[in-house]
Order: sequence, then C-alpha cells, then structure tokens
Amino acid sequence: MIGVDTNVLLHAFNVTSPQNSIAKKTLESLLSQKEQVAFTDIVMFEFITQATRLNAPGPSPTAKQAVAQLENWLSSPRAEVIRSEPGDLKTFARLCAESGRSGQNIFDVQVAAICIDNGVTEFVTGDKGFEKFTELRIRNPFAA
Repeated sequence: MIGVDTNVLLHAFNVTSPQNSIAKKTLESLLSQKEQVAFTDIVMFEFITQATRLNAPGPSPTAKQAVAQLENWLSSPRAEVIRSEPGDLKTFARLCAESGRSGQNIFDVQVAAICIDNGVTEFVTGDKGFEKFTELRIRNPFAA
C-alpha cells in the first residue's frame, strides 16, 4: 500500500502551484495502478485546513471545494482511508523516541505511525522529514 502526504494533495489541488503538474500526474498515476493508495484521516483534515487557509495569496477555496476534490480522489477504487487504532500508540511512541520529534513535528509522527500500522510500505511526500521513518520507503515526486 502507498500513502500520500498533504503536500502532494495541496500541490495537485492548487492550480497556481509551480508543482501542480507533477503532483497531479503523481496522484493520477497512483490512483490508476493496482496497488491501494492510503489517505490517513490526519492528511485529509490537514489538506482541508491548508487548502482553505485565509492567509494564502489570492482567494482561498471554500471548504466545500476542497472536500469535493478530496471526495473525487477518494472515489477511486484504489483509494483507501486509514485511521489510527487504539493499539497504534506503541508505534507512535516508538517513532517519537527514535526521531526526537516534538511540537508541530508530531503530526508527521502520527501520519507515519498510522501508515506503518496499516501496512503502508511507501509514502509519497515532498517533506524530507519523513526520511527519518525508515520503515517507510519515501518517494519524493518533486525531487529533481
């Protein structure tokens, strides 16, 4: 199973992003392959939050528009929503200790723990901080 990070979704959604084309092609390719594509609940909610933030340049999309795009991606037969389970705290705590993450960086630990506990083996992100989670193979579609 392949996981997708918020930054890939944001670039695919934001037509003014210089990385829009790469992100859209990456998502389209993932969602048309045989392997399942995992969207964590945290990534989905972070996508809605970031896509609709009011301090972004230009008019912000509405939550309705962002949710509609997310629903479109999730309508693929390859898309799967994954969530944390009560037992996932062990993986989360271990990853916190191993990575030394704290504060805002805890969100990345949560996403990585959910992915690992749900069988994700590859994670698609432009965030280099995920490279510390060695149980996930990281693919950066934006790397030159």
